[in-house]
Amino acid sequence: MKKHTVTKWGPHPVDAYVSNGLIGFRIGKNPFVRPIGMMAGFTTLREKKQVEAMAILPTSELTFVIDGKVTEAQVISQSYDFSNGELTTELKLGEIALTHTVYCSRTSPTLLMAHMSFSSEKSANIEINVSFDVREEHKYTLSEPRVWAPESVRDKHAIEFPDDRNFDGKCLQYSYDRTTAVGIAYKIFGGECVKKTYEEQPNAIMAERLEFTLDGGSRELDFITSYIPLSMHSEPHNQAHRMLQIAAWQGFDQMREANRRAWAKLWESRITVDGAGEEWQDVIDASFFYLMSSVSEFSPFSVSPYGLSHPDEYEGHYFWDTESFMFMTPMLCAPDVAKAMLEYRSKRLEAYRNNARINGYRGIQFPWQSGDTGSEVTVLTCLMAPTEHHVNMDVALAFDGFARVSCDEEFIKEQAWPVMRGVAEWIESRVTKTERGYEIRHISGIYEGPEDYDVNNDAYSNLSAVMVLRSAAEYSKRLGFGEKKKWLDIADNMVLPVNEDGIMMQYEGVPEREAAFATALMAYFPYGYTDENARKTIDYYINHDIIAFCRFPMQSGTMGVFPAWNGDRDMALKCFEEANLTFFCEPYCSHVEWSIRNPEQRVGMSTPMKTNFITARGSLLMGLIMGLTKMCPWRGSIDGDLSEWFGEDIVLPRGWNKITVGKVYLKGKAYRLIAEQGAKRAVLEEIEE
Repeated sequence: MKKHTVTKWGPHPVDAYVSNGLIGFRIGKNPFVRPIGMMAGFTTLREKKQVEAMAILPTSELTFVIDGKVTEAQVISQSYDFSNGELTTELKLGEIALTHTVYCSRTSPTLLMAHMSFSSEKSANIEINVSFDVREEHKYTLSEPRVWAPESVRDKHAIEFPDDRNFDGKCLQYSYDRTTAVGIAYKIFGGECVKKTYEEQPNAIMAERLEFTLDGGSRELDFITSYIPLSMHSEPHNQAHRMLQIAAWQGFDQMREANRRAWAKLWESRITVDGAGEEWQDVIDASFFYLMSSVSEFSPFSVSPYGLSHPDEYEGHYFWDTESFMFMTPMLCAPDVAKAMLEYRSKRLEAYRNNARINGYRGIQFPWQSGDTGSEVTVLTCLMAPTEHHVNMDVALAFDGFARVSCDEEFIKEQAWPVMRGVAEWIESRVTKTERGYEIRHISGIYEGPEDYDVNNDAYSNLSAVMVLRSAAEYSKRLGFGEKKKWLDIADNMVLPVNEDGIMMQYEGVPEREAAFATALMAYFPYGYTDENARKTIDYYINHDIIAFCRFPMQSGTMGVFPAWNGDRDMALKCFEEANLTFFCEPYCSHVEWSIRNPEQRVGMSTPMKTNFITARGSLLMGLIMGLTKMCPWRGSIDGDLSEWFGEDIVLPRGWNKITVGKVYLKGKAYRLIAEQGAKRAVLEEIEE
């Protein structure tokens, strides 16, 4: 994996996104200027929109005084190592060289780990001023904190501790509406000759001053911060304090090595494409890195479209993006992570039952935008949310997919079945029986256009409902709950928006200006729907300006799969390039939600960018792992053989010779997955674990 190094920045440099799926930070060119920090589970009632939204973590800012003079840090270079998640910045403080490395630990997920190395040929007195705060524009997300320090320097809430070796400061920070809180504790390790003074600073919730003398040579400091949400611990500030002690016992080097091993394990599933070239490999590696940075087996929460990279985009809510795009790669490459992603949903079933009841349906109904409690938290200006019901089937199919891939009997009984049954019951109460069969009326589909607030028989929604009903009926019979004839009757007689030419249209009565949007194809991939007119439907969307659709977010990342299935290597390459390469910008292979049409804008950035859009990265990866290899776990029976999952006749984009996925986990075994241009089928090579 490439180490991305930057020595020149444009007028609006993109901050590096550093995360482990539980905590996440945007760290800028100068890492000592307060980053934006977020944590899964730390939310607030956003004052302007009056809905639950991601709150901002207090983060540290460091300033330096060298020999009594305030000294600005001069940034020389910054490197982001995708092999281990470490961001390293080289700086100068006058004549002192400073190297700063920071990462979010994958093995101790509450910890933000930083290491500073000072070196100079001359003697110098160094003073470091540390303060914890949030950026001014985000102060409205926090309420007054309760702060502790080893020496009592705070207000009436401060408590003296007889032993100051365990932490430098800690606080219990409530959100603006006081519904959630985060515990924070930090410690700077650096040897006996570091003098620390705890003091008040304006607008800072925790602050201290460190002093030491650098007598030539070098000096090392470790700065460790622990963040724990109230939803994970009744006394999160005290538990954050304990996590610092654990880190101290293990030591920075041991913690760093554990993090590197965890990343090395993930990278065993690296996707390589022979013949695609360096740019494509960089894009694929970046997609895998940012997706895996945004998910964690240790997080009890879901992941939003922007991961933990930006607080204001979609308020940090959880959408269908999680299960439909971001989930697929962990499902196949990191099953522990995938299972944790689904547990967020399965632990909130009562909230989904209540949502169904509120809407007048039986079973369970997943919200369009879900919050920490599982309730609907969509902003009120989002007009399509009340009827964007395809999210129900998206989540159910993710549970179904993991059950098929893992063959985990306990998961099937305790998690997959309750979800599949609940959604099937919802579909049964949601459909309308007519002379034509069963219809789903007044629904919004994937394409959220101005005319799409209220349509009938959206293709993707109806097709995915059919697949859920068939799978749910199979689970019922398999688990001894009997045959569900009603579910199968609905599945067999669902009304589909097929026109007189046999083309699966987006929805019934779709106007000509929207007819080219290929949302219906998502049922064909990744979920494996097929019929006698599948080839004709795919041809229709390819020939109706599929390239324009490739400039949209989310589903577009997979559009190159369809011309590949039809044998058109040139169009497959064009679609993959348009739907992926044009979304990336520098530095660090960052990526945005909407295509950047101007190539010059992708380097240096002439306007501020809000990155990173994780949904689309999952879209690309599942197109590579599943689409071009023709693998579909939803094909065949639940207990069917692996051979049922793989289609024939591998066609790759022009110039691509072979796709290799280093490791996938299928039915309890590890395999290397290889798809070569022109091969009859993809090949699975079993790997010893």
